[in-house]
Amino acid sequence: MQRVEATFSPLPFDVEAARQYGMIAAEVIAVGRKPRGRVADLMIASVAAANKVPLFTTNPADYRGLDSVVTVVPVSVPASAP
Repeated sequence: MQRVEATFSPLPFDVEAARQYGMIAAEVIAVGRKPRGRVADLMIASVAAANKVPLFTTNPADYRGLDSVVTVVPVSVPASAP
């Protein structure tokens, strides 16, 4: 974690991310899912959308139905070291 923190600057949850959050929550509802209980995932997606960057995740199903708002890039979970 320290290595990541030293390498990257975090993207803020700012006014534009908050606007994106509203749109993303509406998309989640439109596909028949509930945004409640998924706040952290939706905040991550909204920050990515606000900054026009793809969202890399090992759990792409968490972002199903958000293709119109954010680009989701599935990432494989690395194999455990022996």
